[in-house]
Amino acid sequence: MPNHIHIVFKPIVERKAFFAQNKQSIKPLYVVTKIMQDYKKFTARKANKILNRTGKFWQHESFDHVVRDQKELLKIVEYILNNPVKAGLCISSDNWKWNYYNPEYLI
Repeated sequence: MPNHIHIVFKPIVERKAFFAQNKQSIKPLYVVTKIMQDYKKFTARKANKILNRTGKFWQHESFDHVVRDQKELLKIVEYILNNPVKAGLCISSDNWKWNYYNPEYLI
């Protein structure tokens, strides 16, 4: 999309690193907020370099959602794929240049 992106990803966590040393406080190694922060930082630097500019690139806000089952995942992927179609940017999601959809990852 011209003014935002959609990403569906599954954080990969090493089993041994999944739990904090204090067994009473179970904390995942990767947190979606941290993943998105790193992603935005990396892509902002690259985009600013390509565009020969500096300064803020991404809006501060983001919306994340935990997908709880396969049915919900398919619904979200369908929404994302149809987003540029709904916005009138292409006729079908297959024509969207920036579509990196791989159905093998939905299994």
